[in-house]
Amino acid sequence: MEIILKDYSFLNTKINLTIRGNKLIGITGSTKDVLGDILSLRTFSKGTFIINDNKLTKDNINVFRKRIGFIPRDIDKSFYHLTVEEYLYQQISLRNLVFTDTYKKIKDALKIVGLSTKLLDRTIGKLSTLEVKHLLLGSILLVNPTVLIMDEPFLGIDLLNEKKIMKILTKISDKYQKTIIFISNDTDMFYKYVDEVIVLNDKGVLISGKCSDVLKDVDLLKKNKVDIPPIVEFTSLVREKGVKIDYHNDIRDIIKDIYKHV
Repeated sequence: MEIILKDYSFLNTKINLTIRGNKLIGITGSTKDVLGDILSLRTFSKGTFIINDNKLTKDNINVFRKRIGFIPRDIDKSFYHLTVEEYLYQQISLRNLVFTDTYKKIKDALKIVGLSTKLLDRTIGKLSTLEVKHLLLGSILLVNPTVLIMDEPFLGIDLLNEKKIMKILTKISDKYQKTIIFISNDTDMFYKYVDEVIVLNDKGVLISGKCSDVLKDVDLLKKNKVDIPPIVEFTSLVREKGVKIDYHNDIRDIIKDIYKHV
């Protein structure tokens, strides 16, 4: 999978960006939502937008939208009175999807995200925050998109359930060859899970690349008011004190490293 933006209108400038491979990618920075709208095709502007050598046009935009699934941070309250089953059938209708066995397709999508079909009769308003997150993900999988774009996926979710969702997302990415893009300010989550990070400002891409490299550039991130993962900030402060420890994902590894040098 490859997404390419060439001279694509971005605020008062143009953006050039390439996203490659079936990876977990984090997008953050002051204008992250603008790029999120562009990539999820909720904003259509001037410039070149290419997916797998196919150029986006006004004529084929609906085909592209089936390749890119956008998952909002929460479900619209107007759906609260619907049952899970009613909601899923409505989403299928709105997206003009046709299946040989619709119920089986729904059941398979729920299974992938760890939801029981016993929830089909429950109203949306009675679901937990975690169940809603799983439902939103399951409904997008019905479309079988190539790319999943998730807006603040762990908002309102504790660490234990964050890990559960990430386990599902990693499986989806690996087993079904999906690219998953997170739009978020949670760089701590990025540092733990994602492969690559794109940091934006009002001029476009500030810095991008391997997550561990991008999020170590503490001075640049601070200057542009981008949140720094606590474990990275701590390591940076220790290194400033002259203790040459390595960057780690686990605080226990940092402590072991400190003991070696002190």
